[in-house]
This record gives sequence, C-alpha cells and structure tokens, in this order.
Amino acid sequence: MADDQERTEQATPKRREDAHRKGQVPRSRELPTALLLLAGAVITGPMAEAMGRGLVDLTGYTLANPAVFPSDVPNVAVWLRSILTEMVMLLAAPLALAVLVTGGTGALQARGVLTFEPLKPQWERLSPAKNAKRILGVQAVAELAKSVLKLGIVGLVGWRTLRGSTEDIFALAQQSPLGLLAVIREYVPRLLLSTGLVFLLLALADYGFQVWQHEKQLRMSREEIRRERKEAEGDPMVKTRMRAMARAMTRNRMIAKASEADVVVTNPTHIAVALKYDPEVAPAPIVLAMGQRKVAQRIKQIALDAGVPVVENKPLARGLFASAKVGSVIPAELYVAVAEVLAFIFHQRQRARSEQYRRSTRRPEA
Repeated sequence: MADDQERTEQATPKRREDAHRKGQVPRSRELPTALLLLAGAVITGPMAEAMGRGLVDLTGYTLANPAVFPSDVPNVAVWLRSILTEMVMLLAAPLALAVLVTGGTGALQARGVLTFEPLKPQWERLSPAKNAKRILGVQAVAELAKSVLKLGIVGLVGWRTLRGSTEDIFALAQQSPLGLLAVIREYVPRLLLSTGLVFLLLALADYGFQVWQHEKQLRMSREEIRRERKEAEGDPMVKTRMRAMARAMTRNRMIAKASEADVVVTNPTHIAVALKYDPEVAPAPIVLAMGQRKVAQRIKQIALDAGVPVVENKPLARGLFASAKVGSVIPAELYVAVAEVLAFIFHQRQRARSEQYRRSTRRPEA
C-alpha cells in the first residue's frame, strides 16, 4: 500500500464505485440532528398540546378514580399494559417522525446504498498502529472540535433565546399542567428552531469537510492506477492466449467450409484455396477457405473427405493466396484462370451425372 505522500492522483471511477458500494460515502452526523430539531420546531406546538392534554387526562382520571387501581397482582399487568398503550399512542407520531427523518437523511447521504460491509469484522482494526493513527488523526481532532463547538453553540443559542424569559422559566414550578403546556408551546419551538438552524449551518460546513476528507482518502498512487488498469484490461499473457484461441476457432470454422466448395486449388503441398461459385450469391467465385502448409493439408483432407475435387495449379494457387481474401470474391485479374478450372470441374461433374443417368436407364439384355 502506498503512503499518503504517494497518493497524488484523483480517484478513478472504479475506485469511487467500489467505495460507494461498500458504503464509504461522505456524510455529516450533524445533518440528522439539524433536521430533527427543525422538525421538532414545526410539530412541537400542535403536538405538545395534544400529548400534554392526553397525559393530563390520563393522570387525572387515574388519580381521581381509585377504583381503577387493581387490587390483585394479575390485574396490575393488565392495568400497566393499558397505561403503556396510551403512552405509546401519544408518542407514536413523534417517534415515527424521528425515524423517518433519521432514516431519510441517512439514505440521502448514502445515495440509496444499503450495505452491511462496515459491520463485517476487519482484523486491521485491531492494529495498534492504525488505531493510534485513527484516534490521534485529523478526523479524531475534527470530531472533538465539533463536539466542543456544538456544546458551546447549544448553550449560547439557548441563552440568547431564553434570556428574556427567565421569570417565566423560574415560575414553571408553580404552573398548573395546562400552564406548563402553554410555556412549552411558546418557548420550546423557538429554542428548537434557533438551535436547528445553527446545527444546519454546522452540518453544511461539516459535510463540506467530509467531502474533502473523503476525496483525500480515495486518492491513489500512480502504481495503484497502473495496477487497476492492468486488472481491468486483463493479464497480457491471458489476453494473448484468448486471442490465439479466437484465431484458432475462426481458422477451424474457415477450414470446415472447404467441404462446401466446388473446387480446391493447390500448389500442391504448400497452398490450398477452396472456391465456390453461386451466381445467386455473388457474380464471381468466392474464397471459402485458404491456407498454407498444415492448414493447406487440412483443407485438402476435408475436401477429399467431402468429395470436393482437388486441382493442382501452382500459378493460380499462388495468385489466389497472394491477392484473394477469405469470404470475398476473387480478384478480377484471376477470373479467366478460375473460370477455366471451374468449367473443367463442372464439365467433369456433368459427364459423371450423364454417365450415371445412362447406367440407371440402361435396359438389361434379355
């Protein structure tokens, strides 16, 4: 692994994709807190009254009616369950909002990636050297500074928000439950709003720092980039073998087409060219297969096995091998020479068919 001083290159798209897949994305821990505070500022007023009145009614009814207290132990559980049910119903909405805000913020920062990679055990985390570097590193110092700053900001914002309301706050002990709700409805949203806005500014600044830190951690050395490129392109030796296999497969398919030829022109031992003429396909004969030495011998053997005529014509074989291409029509300057060979082959084929026909129609002598 290269040292940080050697990581001078920007991360490649593959490096970024791998980090994203592992859940290594820049994220601010302050953003969920800020959004929770702002959401609390919005809902505290209307929900505090509903929750407070529910608690007051539940407490008042329970205390004003001693008969609702169970006299035996089994009924205590039933009574407690009913009380807890009421409490859960009162707290369900704020808890659901908290889960929604926290989960949505996390998914937004993770860009929709759900991974359990960070939960997997990693032995390098047990390294004292790496742990010391992590604890005493820039990230740890930044987190400590943020914690101290947050503490100071919360205290300062709370003091500035409530400094003109000290008398009301000190009088809370003498307030009735409904009076207490009125104070909460008046001051808590203001406190949450001001604190939430400050935390939002902190979250934006922290997110910028996290992006910078993330980019720094993703940097690569030139050796890492070369290694990644090599892995992406594949081992040169493997690629060479694959290309050789592809060429061999192409060559085998070409040689197999010799069985479809009308004639094979040979050198006779060094060169073999398989030709086929079909006026409905092309205006001139097409080269189906062509090769020299071992390939030529295989072409000849396949042609002989398929009953394709093999004609020895050294000048024509050399001319075709030098100027023709497999899968294409023959060059124009070789039309006459190839036509003579094909005419001879077709004539021989026609004679053989005629002779076979005469034999098949000859009447046996009495």
